Amino acid sequence: MTSVVVAGAGVIGLAVAYRLAGDGHAVTVVEAAGRAGSGASSHNAGWITPALSTPVPGPGMVSQALRWMLRNDSPLYIRPSPDPAHLRFLLRMLRYCNPRDFQHGAEALATLNSRTTELLDAYETDGVAFEHHRAGLLLAFRTREAMRHHAVDASPPGLSGDEVRDLEPALGEQVKGGVLYPEERHVDPASLAAGLESACRGRGVRFRYDSPVTAVRSRGSAVSALVAGGEDIEGEVFLLAAGVRTAGLSRLAGCPLPIRAGKGYGFDDTSGSVPLRHAVYLSEARVALTPLAGRVRFAGTMELGSAEGTVDAHRLRGIVRSAGAYLKGGYPQGGCPEGAYLEGGCPKDGAPASPPRAWTGARPMTPDGLPVVGPLPGRDNVLVASGHAMLGVTLAPATAELITEMVNAGLGAGALPDAVRPFLPDRLVTRYRRPGARTT
Repeated sequence: MTSVVVAGAGVIGLAVAYRLAGDGHAVTVVEAAGRAGSGASSHNAGWITPALSTPVPGPGMVSQALRWMLRNDSPLYIRPSPDPAHLRFLLRMLRYCNPRDFQHGAEALATLNSRTTELLDAYETDGVAFEHHRAGLLLAFRTREAMRHHAVDASPPGLSGDEVRDLEPALGEQVKGGVLYPEERHVDPASLAAGLESACRGRGVRFRYDSPVTAVRSRGSAVSALVAGGEDIEGEVFLLAAGVRTAGLSRLAGCPLPIRAGKGYGFDDTSGSVPLRHAVYLSEARVALTPLAGRVRFAGTMELGSAEGTVDAHRLRGIVRSAGAYLKGGYPQGGCPEGAYLEGGCPKDGAPASPPRAWTGARPMTPDGLPVVGPLPGRDNVLVASGHAMLGVTLAPATAELITEMVNAGLGAGALPDAVRPFLPDRLVTRYRRPGARTT
């Protein structure tokens, strides 16, 4: 049995803690917030999409971003920032916007995803309680050109506009075609986080909330404790799995990782005006619609370089306006979120008494668009699991398998599974402070 301290109670940290505890390890989870899944782990579309898991940087991303630079409601927005680290991150990301790196990343993610649905089913078999849907994912296109572009690598056959509307009558005549991925799934991400936390407790995992990590105690090249909530939390192995905050934790550990926030927006429409049978991706608009119990979740946009937690009404209106361009009769007034009743969004006279509240989620991004999973360079007993961008819910079970395999086998180079090698932190590290030079 190994004593493992996990920093972060998001879906990645929870999945790893659950898996480690199942193999008999003693696990303690420390979390800066007051509950599990408080950030991007709950505020996302909730999709489980192995077939569509690809890196964020890709061919055409640069030209598309330049076209959208002057639109503050566009699906991708890079906010100007004087922060040198922001500029360095963007320049590094630019290097990966090519076919070769994109294909390499897609293949690595496909390998990592090979057991995703099997592992998700195992959660239910083991009694993890969460909202889980197996209805498939429908991609909707307003132009045949966009559909042809997608169909280059699409394995399912394309659908006509009428066939798409047969599957989803809420979509309007402006939808010209689509593609159905019947094996894809979706969950209520907040319920998954809550279910995993409860299941972790059942396996003896200890949680310490409202406990931000402020320092790292070291003995030579090994970490002996994390200072969290003003107390030393000792362990034999430490996992940094705190989403965007992993960047700061890795800096405390002496090896800063280039993880930056990519902010997504969303809201839940409880009006019942948009009945859906499948999760739907409005392809050109890059907006995700997720039918959940009693509501439909709208999520979209990628915003780089802005403060976490703030809601930009322009971005919100962009989601509403884009969704309305696909829905029969436009976007229903009764479901518009708070902040969207402005020019270019929903008409003010249609505002409900209590409109849905919008939220944001800070997705942990890396320059090459791949997660960071494996040993932290320069540290004998520190692992990292972060940088999953929009794929945290999809990749959480598989990431937990990799981390558990490394802990079970020891943390030496010989303990690295082949599937983890494309995601190792050292690929992104140019320098690090040698452990032992300074300890706390």
